[in-house]
Amino acid sequence: MDVGKLIVVTGPAAVGKSTVTNALQKELTRGDALWLAVELDVFARSLPRPWIAWGDYRGRNAAQGFVYARRADGSVQLELGIDGRRVLSAFHHSVAAVVNSSVNVVCEAIVYDETDWDDWLVALRGIPCCWVKLTAPLAVLDQREQERARPAQGLGRGMAARPAVGRYEVEADTAAETSTAIVGRIIRSLQSA
Repeated sequence: MDVGKLIVVTGPAAVGKSTVTNALQKELTRGDALWLAVELDVFARSLPRPWIAWGDYRGRNAAQGFVYARRADGSVQLELGIDGRRVLSAFHHSVAAVVNSSVNVVCEAIVYDETDWDDWLVALRGIPCCWVKLTAPLAVLDQREQERARPAQGLGRGMAARPAVGRYEVEADTAAETSTAIVGRIIRSLQSA
């Protein structure tokens, strides 16, 4: 069985990962090729409520899961506990299993830190991957969160403040480049690999 193709689109909240992923899937499926769009949020939303801290709510096991902590500058930082990291790892390995089943995948994700990046590399061993990093100025991320009435205003700012890790074939500023242009660059990068 052949291995499928994989594109991983990363970046902070409100940067436009979903917009680019959806446009990319639409373009890649113009022919007869199957491309699944898979997103980390499906796994994150599956985390039981007691493993989450958000705003005034703090689940009894939140320190083990996902803690969304508001900082003095208004940003929201995601802090991962041991179970939160296991969920990220399960996501990485699930994406790898789909691609190893000869299904092409456009994956929408974050790269939390060096440990997360290393886990991606272990999970994807032997799978060619086109890594895409999306960015935008903080003011743009803030504006997009406000326009979309996102419940976690400041999450984009918090995620953008994390140290950059990884190696990317395509990097794009979604405030300076259209999704159509970004998709074109990703497809050209995929074809030249």
